[in-house]
Amino acid sequence: MRVAFTFGLCLLASVGFAQALPRRAALGFPLRPVPPELQTKFNLKAQTAAQVAGGPAVKLPGDVKEGDLVTAIDGKEFTTFGELNEIVRTLSVGKPVVLSVIAADGAKATRRITLAERPRDPGDATYEVIYDHVLSSGNRIRTIVTRPKKPGKHPVMFWMQGIGTGSVDAPLTSPGIITRVLKPFSDEGWVTVRVEKPGVGDSEGGPAMKVAFNEENDIYRQTLKALDKYEFVDRDRVYAFGHSMGGCHAPIIASELPLKGIVTYGTVSDSWLEWQIKAARFQGLLSGAEPAEIDQRVRQTVAFYSALYNDKKTVPQIRKEHPELAEYIRVSIPSDDMLSARSVKYMQELNDKNFSDYWQRIGNAKVLALFGENDFVALEADQTQIPFLVNRKKPGNSVFMKVKESDHGFAKTTSMQDSLAKWGKPDAEFNPEIIRVMKEWIASVEAAK
Repeated sequence: MRVAFTFGLCLLASVGFAQALPRRAALGFPLRPVPPELQTKFNLKAQTAAQVAGGPAVKLPGDVKEGDLVTAIDGKEFTTFGELNEIVRTLSVGKPVVLSVIAADGAKATRRITLAERPRDPGDATYEVIYDHVLSSGNRIRTIVTRPKKPGKHPVMFWMQGIGTGSVDAPLTSPGIITRVLKPFSDEGWVTVRVEKPGVGDSEGGPAMKVAFNEENDIYRQTLKALDKYEFVDRDRVYAFGHSMGGCHAPIIASELPLKGIVTYGTVSDSWLEWQIKAARFQGLLSGAEPAEIDQRVRQTVAFYSALYNDKKTVPQIRKEHPELAEYIRVSIPSDDMLSARSVKYMQELNDKNFSDYWQRIGNAKVLALFGENDFVALEADQTQIPFLVNRKKPGNSVFMKVKESDHGFAKTTSMQDSLAKWGKPDAEFNPEIIRVMKEWIASVEAAK
């Protein structure tokens, strides 16, 4: 999810193809957004560079140095992480490439590396990894399934990703927010399931930022269907975790295919247009903007997105028919077919979804709707509405809970202002409270068989 006002809310098998989906090339080191202070210092626009992340577990290739700001790959510049990923995806394993960087002292330099295969999760004493794929919209889409080494059938935790197009392909032992949620379940003998979006990582299709909502929704549908072929999966005990936008995909999929339970965290249950309007005012106040300025911005948000979503106008049409919105469009809309989060088509398809209807058609699935008490991206009312909708059809099947000292990205924070100050920083402390809350709820669902 991107924020409308200021912030952006090893076995191989094959499905549908005889040939397994190959691993793509990778830079061989993690990248993160450039901190605001360095953007200012080096006069960089956001996401026209990416900072090399390091740490004791990271071995940097060639002469790459931790803290380098990568601005181009083989002379190709980028303006988003999506574009950066597309550049790397076009390159081959074993290819030498030249990185244009800004070094820590501000000097421009080049770094030479040879692209390696994307690293694999080697597993550990408790699990092994299956790099598989499903067929969706004519493309092979990478799935990552971790299998407990204990024999028998096991429950499943299926991760449904937010609106971003970052890769979910990382070892369960790595310190990302996805792996920190999934690893505690793997440790207790659960199967974990992730799926890369089209145009991300090994997946075919894309570019990822331009994939529409309905196309993306199908990757979750096909992944859930594919679980039937694994003899180690207990198909009657599949739980989905929908983080942010993933919580919008979850009820759609559950209205078609059975799930034992759904956990949502910081999602949207009203129309997307309603969220954008409410978030614009709420987040504007939180950021310290002047109330009169916020009010004007909200009115522009209503006018522009109502025309875009409800009237299905194009950005050029709105610009022509509403000259009073020209400055708003210039500042807020990256291009005629892209919004700050995803493509115009993606957002129009998303806004068309009636989530109230989907939540009332999920069958017998139990639902835990979570809200981090310091989450400034999502709105609490969207989370409390989910149990209201579910329980109207199946009384007692859904509950709402707050996760103490947690924000939208599961960071341990003391307030929304504290979360705002820490947002996007790599050293944010993960708050394990979400694991405790999830496990207690799941235990109650399992006990109620």
